[in-house]
Amino acid sequence: MTRPEHLAGLIDLGYNEQESRFLYLVATHSGYFTVHQFLDYTGTSKGWNVHQFTGKSIRLGHVRAATCGYRTSVFNLYSRKVYGALDRDNLRNRRRLSSELIRTRLLILDFVLAHPGLEYLETEAEKVAYFRELAVPEALIPGRVYRGIDPNSTTKRCFVDRFPIFFSAESDCPLGELKPTFVYCDSASRGLFHYITHLRHCEHFLRQLPGFQFVYAAPSPAKFHRAEQFFRSTFEENSAANVRSLARYFRIRRLWDENKHSLLTRADRDLLRYGNQRYRDEFSESVYRKWAAGGTGEQALEALLGAHQPAPKWRFHTHVLPRDYDIFGTESGMDCRTADSKDRSVPRSASRSGEEKAKHL
Repeated sequence: MTRPEHLAGLIDLGYNEQESRFLYLVATHSGYFTVHQFLDYTGTSKGWNVHQFTGKSIRLGHVRAATCGYRTSVFNLYSRKVYGALDRDNLRNRRRLSSELIRTRLLILDFVLAHPGLEYLETEAEKVAYFRELAVPEALIPGRVYRGIDPNSTTKRCFVDRFPIFFSAESDCPLGELKPTFVYCDSASRGLFHYITHLRHCEHFLRQLPGFQFVYAAPSPAKFHRAEQFFRSTFEENSAANVRSLARYFRIRRLWDENKHSLLTRADRDLLRYGNQRYRDEFSESVYRKWAAGGTGEQALEALLGAHQPAPKWRFHTHVLPRDYDIFGTESGMDCRTADSKDRSVPRSASRSGEEKAKHL
């Protein structure tokens, strides 16, 4: 939420109130923006206002511009002065990113601009503090470990993907009870590789929460059904995929409990470690004891799951984003190049080999 002192700091740098509010959203959620996004925010058409704003921000040394495919300009808010005025000195949004990451940041900003009134957890510190209060183990909070100058020093940065997290109240929630909503912004490409990787990375963390909502946002609804199918297969405990996974885990775990370790392959041991994290809740333990005592087949396991199925603690939603940003790399036939001759072109997106592997999803 924009604070008066933050607005005052940006106004002191030479911006009016509307421009300051827009820059606050860019600095907090994206680091990158386009002319169209500024026009969407201000509710204006092309004209003097947008040229005055972009020209001023470049002249002040707060923004650098790049011309991408279809002659689309992409602006990077990189000035330490701006981030310092917002108490965002340590944000990585100001850095140069790959084309793929820039596209994702633009999609994130589109979502935020479409939902300006939501109560977002805006900073890493706010997010970590909130989930610590929910007693989520530190090791399960999604993050990435970075090595310092000293080879023996490391720093964990949490929620580095910058996807929005906000609070929402469901109609059946007690008054005043809010649930966190997690947003994933996907590109218009056919594959779901990055989405699947993201869910796998956050799965154990999300399972620790008493309740949550998940929003899958993309420029086209083409992948909505497949994205929801995968989400449900991951978090619905009685789905066919989970029943098969749980049955295999139970068989492997029984071999381990009976000290028949020599019968386990490396893949079995990997599944055992994964299952020990995922299925050691009270519900799964109860089903395992009953299954080990009398049930030997998956049909018996399905009956137990059906009898003990807890109410879902999550809800899945979708949202159509306004643009696909098909302006980078080979899709548009042009690279994204900065207007300043001293700046090099924005790097091409990372390899899409993983996307090719996931095309069947």
